Amino acid sequence: MDKVIRQTTRAIRVKTRKIDKTAAHKERGEAWAAFQQKNRLVRANGANIKNARINRQIDHDAGTHLAPRRDVGDKATTYGSMSLYDITVPELRKHLQPHWVPFSEGDRVVVLQGRDKGRIGEVTEVMRERGHVRVKGVNVIDVKVPEWMNREDNSQGEIQGVPRTVPMEDVRLVYPLPDPETGIPRDVIIDRLVRVNYSFDKSKGEWTDGDRLIPGTNTLIPWPVKADPEYEDFEDDTLRITVEEQTFRPYLLYPPMPSTVIDELRNKFSRYRTRHDWQYEQKKELEDQKTEKRKELVKGMRTPLQELAESRRVRKEEEGERELSEEQLEAIGEVIARERGKVVGAVRGRVGFKVVLHPSDS
Repeated sequence: MDKVIRQTTRAIRVKTRKIDKTAAHKERGEAWAAFQQKNRLVRANGANIKNARINRQIDHDAGTHLAPRRDVGDKATTYGSMSLYDITVPELRKHLQPHWVPFSEGDRVVVLQGRDKGRIGEVTEVMRERGHVRVKGVNVIDVKVPEWMNREDNSQGEIQGVPRTVPMEDVRLVYPLPDPETGIPRDVIIDRLVRVNYSFDKSKGEWTDGDRLIPGTNTLIPWPVKADPEYEDFEDDTLRITVEEQTFRPYLLYPPMPSTVIDELRNKFSRYRTRHDWQYEQKKELEDQKTEKRKELVKGMRTPLQELAESRRVRKEEEGERELSEEQLEAIGEVIARERGKVVGAVRGRVGFKVVLHPSDS
């Protein structure tokens, strides 16, 4: 069973590395696509501005009577409009997207940059993934609508006025607050808002918007009230209370579910499975016991050299440590004295000085 656990752990580790590598590759691909789309939009807008400046200079030099007409040919009805594909803002990368947006549909904001600087409008769309908002009646441009879109919408005309998105950094919330002197409400531009009283919604897996507060004060700015959608009721419609009433709770381990549905969902033979039935665990434990017994049998199978070494070890343990006799000690002392004399004679002959021995050495 330990082997199965190690194999499962190794497989999960390998799978995790593969998933991380795939996610990193996907992140790099998305970043590259966003970069290319942004560059394409910048080049298209730069080319339009450049051509417009050249045409304006030509018209100025030619004068009123000699200036050429440009709304002719294929641009007879679409001159001065932008392509629908050149106004789409690419999505920001995950770490660049704002965690919280202080605006919502229905808020009134003021534009701080661009040709509509100072204009106040109502927010009609908040694009958090792109970091932009769309304001009603602000930054309106002429867009050339493709023919297929006209057929689907049954609309007339090749050009439609569409409010272009505005970066969130270029807008500020406008809200009526009472004047501290007169008490009469007046529109105030709120430069900064913070989020308070927010919590994590487990059902949606994200943080709630909470309340909007002006930092440094106790003034809460309420969110705009969203009207509930209206639905037309008919006689044959089922009542909402009947639809929401729960009359059946399905369980995987009880009828009508078959007992094999767990194996179908968890893949009984998967390398990543961590929970097993008791029959499988008993089988693996028996395999482990057989492996241990085989190891014991291998220990009992010895070669002649191993048998000789084992017998010597046993004999040594039985005899214990031997004590030397007096004759053996005298013989060892004589050998030591003889070897020491040889060493002393060699030193006297090479160095040329007298070696004085200690009385205890003689």
